[in-house]
Amino acid sequence: MIHGGMKAAAAAACAATLLALVSGCTLLDAPAHPATRSATSSPDADPAANAQQLPNLLVAGQTIGTGQLKLVPHDPIPGTVTDHPLTGAVRIVVGEDHVLDVHIRPDDPAAVNLAGIQLMLTGKRHDGRPENIQDQNYYGVVTATTSTDGELVMRAPLDSPAAGDPTFLHSLEESPDGDARVFAVATLDWTLPPAYPGLAPLDHGSEANARGRTVLDGSTLAYYVPSEGDTLYQVSRRFGLTETQLVWLNPELLIGSPQPYLKYGIGVNLDPARR
Repeated sequence: MIHGGMKAAAAAACAATLLALVSGCTLLDAPAHPATRSATSSPDADPAANAQQLPNLLVAGQTIGTGQLKLVPHDPIPGTVTDHPLTGAVRIVVGEDHVLDVHIRPDDPAAVNLAGIQLMLTGKRHDGRPENIQDQNYYGVVTATTSTDGELVMRAPLDSPAAGDPTFLHSLEESPDGDARVFAVATLDWTLPPAYPGLAPLDHGSEANARGRTVLDGSTLAYYVPSEGDTLYQVSRRFGLTETQLVWLNPELLIGSPQPYLKYGIGVNLDPARR
């Protein structure tokens, strides 16, 4: 049975893991010891307001993304769920209620059997490009119907304030129901216009409540690792961003909550290409 849900891998909290995530990265400033206490926002700011101001690029009826769901190498999976996998052309369409609809035109319509599989929209990449340092979002694709032209149509309810610009979701994964082993993937190509054209964070240097470390990937400003006491407001200012832009770069900050907070020792993304 296909079901909805959201899961996230544990975030890394130490410099060694950060180095493993970004090949060729350079750490600046002294390393911070790992911790889990949340840093606070600025006293005069409403963190929830940043989520409410996130861009909404969705227009009902538009096709905003495409892909091809196809088999990928995977460990052996017992049972028959992979004997007749669902593969085919994928379209992401904005529904009339602004919920995303996932359309799949099966390669083999006669063999379609959705029993025992789950489909998830996820921020995980399968295109070889760098992953975001934050936890990846996962959203279940649910309730299949068949359109008049033979496409399967499934709903993808995104319970996130960042859903107005879903380009942080890079893949559609297919796996056995209740099993994390992925056996088919569609890499998603989005056609939405950029929410912040030309956005290029620039480090203006350490200041009060923004004294953490930056991480470079070559010459690209990739990540920032907050120090104790850093605030969303001051860190945004350090890099020439608004708070809303920093949250847009890190939609995973909104996992399970509309209140985006930095966490001491847990890196945040600064590179629009890694969103």
